Amino acid sequence: TSEGDIPSALNIAAVHGCPTIFFCRNNGYAISTHTDDQYKSDGIAPRGIAFGMPTIRVDGNDILAVFAATQTARSIAIDEGKPTMIESMSYRINSHSTSDDDSKYRRAESPEPGYASERDYWEARSPILRFGKYLERLGSWDAAHEEELRKVARKRAITALNDAERVPGPHPKHLFTDVYDTVPWFLQEQQAALKDHLQRYRSHYAEVSSEHIDTL
Repeated sequence: TSEGDIPSALNIAAVHGCPTIFFCRNNGYAISTHTDDQYKSDGIAPRGIAFGMPTIRVDGNDILAVFAATQTARSIAIDEGKPTMIESMSYRINSHSTSDDDSKYRRAESPEPGYASERDYWEARSPILRFGKYLERLGSWDAAHEEELRKVARKRAITALNDAERVPGPHPKHLFTDVYDTVPWFLQEQQAALKDHLQRYRSHYAEVSSEHIDTL
């Protein structure tokens, strides 16, 4: 939301009455920067208000609340032809990526007493846990169903992973041909450099077939 195309998109949608739903999941971090250090305003919602569009801030860990908010925004888009901003307040439990060490920037202290850390505080508010407890109170869910679902889901995930690993890897040339109709000179140079590198150190890239290397 700090990129320049965001305010441009909000302004265009507001001025031209585009039936658009801008759904912003505010998870507390902008890659490796806490939102307190990213902006001074009260979250993202004021930006929608500033551009004159209906704006909703919702508890992003409340599944039913998010459903209700998106229903409202959809009605505004369809019935009134107007854009809507939804700010869904949540939390990013894990790192931004596998190369990210979130211990360098994630806050240790809990927002409220009674929790060992910020992460523990938010894990207790997991949307999965909350919705599960809601269904239990309705009598529609219990521990037995939970265990069975997890077994089935785990089996399906492992099967999908094994199936995906058996799919041949894409040709490395697609690193350079997926955007431009005619590959520009600077990408041609990079492609040639990659081919030279792979041919020179072929033994270090067993996952790349010799055919793919030679036809790069």
